[in-house]
Parts: sequence; C-alpha cells; structure tokens
Amino acid sequence: MKQNRKRMPAFFVVLLLVCLMCTGCHIGERQVYFASKSGSHTVFKIGQLACPREEARVYLANYKNLYGRVYDTNLWTESYDTETMEDSIKDAVMSHLTKVYALNVYAMDQDISLTEAEQDAVDKAAEAYYDSLNRAERKYTGVSKKDIREMYSRYALAEKVYIQLLSNVDENVSEDEARIMDANILFVTDGTLAQNISTQLKNGASFDRLASTYNEAETTKVTFGRNTYDKAVEDVVFQLEDGEVSDLIQTEDGYYFFECVDKYNEELSEQNKSAIVSQRQQQAMENVISTIETEYYSDFNSKLWDKLTIDPDENITTNSFFSTLEEYVSFRK
Repeated sequence: MKQNRKRMPAFFVVLLLVCLMCTGCHIGERQVYFASKSGSHTVFKIGQLACPREEARVYLANYKNLYGRVYDTNLWTESYDTETMEDSIKDAVMSHLTKVYALNVYAMDQDISLTEAEQDAVDKAAEAYYDSLNRAERKYTGVSKKDIREMYSRYALAEKVYIQLLSNVDENVSEDEARIMDANILFVTDGTLAQNISTQLKNGASFDRLASTYNEAETTKVTFGRNTYDKAVEDVVFQLEDGEVSDLIQTEDGYYFFECVDKYNEELSEQNKSAIVSQRQQQAMENVISTIETEYYSDFNSKLWDKLTIDPDENITTNSFFSTLEEYVSFRK
C-alpha cells in the first residue's frame, strides 16, 4: 500500500482535536480510573460495549502512519524519540476510541442506528479497507473483514450521532459576541503612577509616548475579543469608538488604559464567528460524553494496553482507515 497524505474526514479532525487537548484515558472531563475486569482480549468497556485489542491495533497503525511521517521523512526511526512519540500516539488513540464508544452508548440510549442503506455503504467500505491491508498489516492487527465491518459500523454511528448533535447547535453568533478589536494598551501596577498617567492623558499627552515609557504589559498593541480581559475592562473597552482613549480601569491585577484603533476588525471577527460555532459543537459532544461517563461504568484493561505496542515494521503503511470510510459514508448534506 502506497504511503500518501490523505484528506482527513471532518469528524475525525474534530475528534482528534479533542483528543489532543485531553490526552490520556478520559471520558468527559475526568480521568477514568479503571479496574482490570475486562476480558483478556478487551482493552476497555463502556457500559456493555467492549473495545477489542484488534480495533486498538488498527487505530495505532493508522495513527502511526498518519502522524509519524512528515513529507518524505519517516519519524519512526531510532534517530527520533520514538518512545515519547509512541506514548503520545497511544494516548490520542485511547482518547479517540473512548469517545467513539461513548457516542455509541449515547446512540443506543437515544435509539439512533444506521439505516439499511448506511450499513450497506459501511460494509462496502469495510471490504475496500480490508482488501487494502497487506500480509504484515493483517498479521499485526489480527483483524478479519468482519472485525473491520464492526469497527466501521461503530465509527459511522458515532459520526451520525455527532452530525445530529451539530444540528442542535445554535450557529447564530452576534457581531458583538464575535467582535475582535485592535487597540493600544498601557498597563501599570502602581496606583499613584496610574493616576498620574490618567491626568496626563486628560491634558492631551500622547498615548503612544506614555505607553512606550510606562507600559508593563508585554506589548503595546493588542488584538482581542470577548473574555480576554476582566469584565471591568470589557465593560469600558467595548464601548470605545475608533481613536477614543479609555479612562483609568482598575482591576485586581493593576491599572489599564486602552486606545481603540479599530473597534471591529471585520476579517478577524468573521473568523471568530466560525471559531465560536466550532467551540459550541465541541462542547455539545463533550457534554454527551460527560453524561455517559457519569451514568455508565467504565473498565480498562491496563495490562493489555501496556502490552500493545506500535510495530515499526516498514511494511505496515496503512493510513486510510478513516478516509476510506469517508469515501463511502457521509452524513453531511
């Protein structure tokens, strides 16, 4: 199988981002401390769903090849810190898998399932991916075509749940909520100095000159949106017009002065609208996963997981597990 850089499905990308932010074995916001009651070939259980070691190996192999190569450079060599890289990949894989299984538990609770047509597409994807595996890859993963079909069914159902969750997310973001502004800042910690600066500004002193002389912040030019500074700062700054200078603003950290350069950076504000919607979408998924975490028992076979390693065999090049499913199944309109 040829090594290539494939376009990552949107659902995979979102899950990956969440996993990289929350590496380690987590469901929801809390780390899960598992017992070792899972079967000898089961990596973990969430409710009645059990993740087999073969599925973990498929994910490990694909993660290795998707993120262990930069252009033509194979990072999976002795010249790189492969031990640390393996630990990071295993953390991300475990976080990814537990989220897929949690979304499947949610699907069972909500009576969400794949349609006959969707399952047929999943079966075709499974056949295509299994046929792409060479002898070394099949030996390492230990998977059968039936195993891949079941893995794809779980992943497709998780994506279906995710898309339905997205449909319930409010995508309307007001201009004020998304607003990004450009400003000059002057921050000091001494109250007496702050009063002196305030007097000079009222008497017509140059903001730039005072900022270059007294500013204790890392920079005198800032670009920011909501929830960047204390509410006391926001209440004043977001009322400023272009070219207007604020009065002294006192916070627990010290004393601020702002000069508004552009009260609405249009390009960045539009980008921020998309970022806010993405945050809402991620939060919707995390809320579901957190609910599953509190309502269902989770069990982790740490001994088996510790024994699972990423095979450095150069013949194991599979990297299309996620993209192959995307070619056959999509829940986006």
